[in-house]
Amino acid sequence: MKYLKRIKIDSHELIVVGLILFAFLLRLGLISQGWPPTNSDEGTIGLMGLHIAFKGEHPTFYYGQYYMGPHQAVVAAFFFRLFGPSLFLLRLGLLCIFTLFLISTYALTRILYSKGWALVSLFMLSVGSIYMLERELTAIGGYTETLLFGSLLMLLASWLVVSYRPYRLFHERRWRIAIYLLWGIIAGTAIWDDLLIAPFALMAGLVLVIFCWREMLQLVTPIATLIGLLIGVFPLLYYNLHAERGKDSLTTLLKLSGSSHLSTGEKIAGIIRSIGMSVPMMTGEPFCQANELHFLGPLTSYDPGCMLIRRLWGYGYMLLFVVAVLLALWGLWLAIRARWSKRHVELTQAEQETQRWLRRQGIHLALLISGILTFYIYAVSKAPLDWPAIHARYLIGLLIVMPAIFWPLWQGLTLVRSSVGKVAQLRRIVCGSLLALVSILLVVGSITAYADVPEVRARNEHDQALISTLVEHNALHIYSEYWTCNKLIFLSNERIICAVLSPKLRDTHNRYHSYYDIVKADPQAVYAFPIDSEYVARTSDGKGYRVPAVDALAHDKHLTFQILYAAGYVLYLPG
Repeated sequence: MKYLKRIKIDSHELIVVGLILFAFLLRLGLISQGWPPTNSDEGTIGLMGLHIAFKGEHPTFYYGQYYMGPHQAVVAAFFFRLFGPSLFLLRLGLLCIFTLFLISTYALTRILYSKGWALVSLFMLSVGSIYMLERELTAIGGYTETLLFGSLLMLLASWLVVSYRPYRLFHERRWRIAIYLLWGIIAGTAIWDDLLIAPFALMAGLVLVIFCWREMLQLVTPIATLIGLLIGVFPLLYYNLHAERGKDSLTTLLKLSGSSHLSTGEKIAGIIRSIGMSVPMMTGEPFCQANELHFLGPLTSYDPGCMLIRRLWGYGYMLLFVVAVLLALWGLWLAIRARWSKRHVELTQAEQETQRWLRRQGIHLALLISGILTFYIYAVSKAPLDWPAIHARYLIGLLIVMPAIFWPLWQGLTLVRSSVGKVAQLRRIVCGSLLALVSILLVVGSITAYADVPEVRARNEHDQALISTLVEHNALHIYSEYWTCNKLIFLSNERIICAVLSPKLRDTHNRYHSYYDIVKADPQAVYAFPIDSEYVARTSDGKGYRVPAVDALAHDKHLTFQILYAAGYVLYLPG
């Protein structure tokens, strides 16, 4: 019997390893084919990685702004130093981070719920829609690390809470002090990296205070936590203590949010758009792609079929979220009653189980509240009013909460006694069917991502063709628009240097301003703009394209240009 039990445990662990390997290989196959499509935001992270690896730079933030740490670039720099820079290696770092997130979330789910649900949750997170996979594999700063940091903060807090007991001797709790220190370091560096982590850091910290308050009264524990927090957040604090007025992180983030300037009607509209568009995008709806910028992929479809699908998914997801919260509140109340009724009883094994049940219910509710805060902060900001599809990435924290949101369905499927009635059987069928449906749709999303590979490879070849054309004409210094510049600089390994101009040919949005200075100093710099951009207009005969602002510049400065069309761009070559 012991041998059979051992085989069963090993089989479970083998499935866990298999699922993690499956998730890794699924994403490795995509990035090895150049999927997802890249852009200049990702190019910026790549350039930061290059400069960290080979120029000794130590940026505090994402180039050109006063928030979001360089964590993705640091990981990229490690791979660049080992194997040389490439888009694949930039994304390989993200894949490693995401794999750690899967391991952490499996451990968290196993502590809070059950081994079986941890396995199912791991499978559901191992697959996903195009949008989900893009957010996990595109280096645009903060998002993949938010998954890992949020999961780790909850995991460490859960371990500390569930394993807590009154410790009399210091050596009995020295490992716990080390975990508090580690929790503080992760919380600090996560806040520096991206404030999307704030709801998870807040709720994980609150759980520790509520359930381990006696430990918190012992001075060494809060000191260790505070030291860790200061270590992790130090670069952010140091910058803001010396920042110029208006260039501090908080002021910048408040300006970007703009929530204080929204009317009640606008906030309600934002909530509706969040549920009807952003939530489906970030949680795995596989059929209707949404996007507000044409150069980032297919534009948002607003046909009735897609609108219905998104609303069904969004409102269904939020309904399940509400049910999960209500059941969590009810479960916490039952756990409190059970613990209160035994408050004067010596802690036998049964009482200890009641106490652990109470703690798990508290952490479960805290995880759900983290999701509520994530949704609320996003929904009442300008983000869903502007681009509810593109900005849906700010809801990536919902993936951390996914095991808690779907936990009621797993309970409804598995918690059926031997003497059950038709209602219980119906509940089991409904819960099982919903879990199966969502899992199948997430698998469909992954298959769709692979079907999207040929189109993305064509776009990548298009970028390489443009680079080849520029190199062939010795056009190594160019002016262009934002979504071209940093992408080309990184893909060409800085062989091509690009400066961003506005449609009126003014310096704008140059995240690494040295590039602009280099191009401006070259009188032979080339102007290159996408044919389908606002910079370009058709000629009067309708057979060609011109850049009116460059034509006006040429007229005023008595310059001459040779016009060339290549790879979907209009090139103005001097001479």
